[in-house]
Amino acid sequence: MSSTADVVDGISRLIHALDELFQTQTFEALVELVQQLGIGGPVSQALRAIGTVLEHLVDWITKLEKVAAIPTMLEALAPTMEQVRGITTTREEDLRAAGMNALVPLTSAARALFDVMNRVRQGAEAILKGLLDPAALARLRQSVVAFAATLKNYEDQLKAPPAKKRLPSNPGASTQTPAGAPS
Repeated sequence: MSSTADVVDGISRLIHALDELFQTQTFEALVELVQQLGIGGPVSQALRAIGTVLEHLVDWITKLEKVAAIPTMLEALAPTMEQVRGITTTREEDLRAAGMNALVPLTSAARALFDVMNRVRQGAEAILKGLLDPAALARLRQSVVAFAATLKNYEDQLKAPPAKKRLPSNPGASTQTPAGAPS
């Protein structure tokens, strides 16, 4: 069974392969042909629409990267939670002996709160850890950004006036003067 990181990496490789395909000379020639046929406007609009979708995808990936960072943050809270636990483990008898009877209910409530918070932290960490690989998401975001840039480049090219190529007036005629002929 594939992990989430494998799936994300597979999508990243697919987008990277599409980007490479769009950067080939064949595709560049297709863009030139579209310009020469005078249909650059509609194709440019289609590329812009795809670019908009890719921008939204980058936004979603960025949000997923934030979710993927949660387990690291929760791990960082573990030492603090242990310190809080140390405070809440003061025995009720010790507090009463020290004349701090009013703190007994507070300590009991803090202990219960700590237990709940720690269980929630551990549960969230266990659920989210390994679910989303931050490195795989970063690779996916980069491949989407690169592909969007390639499409934007073609969109810009299609907005420009087509380059006029001069064709010879008589394609079968040779430009060289035959030997012995007057020049």
